[in-house]
Amino acid sequence: MNDKNNKKNNILLYLCILIFGIVGIYCTFFAGNTSRFDSETRAYEIYPNESTDSEGTIMYYPVYYFRANGLKYECKSKNGSSSAPDESKNIVYYDSANPENCMTQYEKSSSRLVGIICLIVTAIVIYFFIIKKPSNESNQTPKEVDYEKEQKMQEKAQKVAETVEKVGLIYKRVIIGIIILVLFGLTLFDLALLKQTIESRNFIETTATYVDTKGEEELDVEYIYTFTDNKGNQHEIIVSAEGYNHDDVKVKYNENNPQEFYTEGMLLTKSSIIWVVVKIIALILLICLFFNKKLLSKIGISTHR
Repeated sequence: MNDKNNKKNNILLYLCILIFGIVGIYCTFFAGNTSRFDSETRAYEIYPNESTDSEGTIMYYPVYYFRANGLKYECKSKNGSSSAPDESKNIVYYDSANPENCMTQYEKSSSRLVGIICLIVTAIVIYFFIIKKPSNESNQTPKEVDYEKEQKMQEKAQKVAETVEKVGLIYKRVIIGIIILVLFGLTLFDLALLKQTIESRNFIETTATYVDTKGEEELDVEYIYTFTDNKGNQHEIIVSAEGYNHDDVKVKYNENNPQEFYTEGMLLTKSSIIWVVVKIIALILLICLFFNKKLLSKIGISTHR
């Protein structure tokens, strides 16, 4: 049974070597070979022609626009790459008898790059899996096993595992620590709004009307509004926060001191208060998780999408 599995694995291995070798040779010496073209010129324009694949990676298949025999032609790169085309590498190789038969410098470079990578992979596979392939034959019998050597290997493996676990814990704590800091900052901001919301419980709500705008730069703009209190007196207030415009806004003001006011953007709604409570609970749980080594080791955090 093991012999059959070994034969299957060997067949797959040789097949991979053959495929990568053929692709590498073709891309390096044939696909990127410009000797079949008898003319070359520089493109007067390069269109990146980018597209996004299923994994969200941006790929480029640039189109080179060039002139030949007094006419304009376009040459599209058949091979794509995640690297944007370099404007300085704008050479087009073409057949003077038929300029539509052409190749861009981008395609030439990407083809050779793919070919070289395939050849390197082929060489690595051949070296490690064929030249340095460990022999399955062993002159030792089960009784001749070096238990001392095996124990040392197990100890080394255990140390490596412990080191990996420590590094993993540090990585997880860094990620969770960043989340805690961000969440802590948001919570502090929400608590300030919550304080204002509690203070405004006995304030009177009314509508303020836009009057004028002061300041030219965005950071110095102030919006002037007026409102009439419950005694019929008119008050002018200045709002410097971003997001206001010429529309009327709702304000809540202190009956005893109308200049003490809050606009609707400075107060929390009932749903917002619920989210503040959720953030606080999440922050407490994350802090507990940060210091709980046993629980933290059971959580997997991946960097892959």
